[in-house]
Amino acid sequence: MDLRREAVRLRDELQRVLHVAARIRWGGFGELTVTVDGRPVFSNREARRKPEPGEVARLVQSAR
Repeated sequence: MDLRREAVRLRDELQRVLHVAARIRWGGFGELTVTVDGRPVFSNREARRKPEPGEVARLVQSAR
């Protein structure tokens, strides 16, 4: 998986769908974690997969 490409896709999706200012913060070892107000809403490490298109936007909406 190209993690940088996936992170940029997620950032763009959140900005387009939810109109939020999303930022990319690089972690180590290929980990991708999306947080809202300091709480994780998706982690590829815990899920053991990359997020499906639209999945993170739905998770962020439900976390608000």
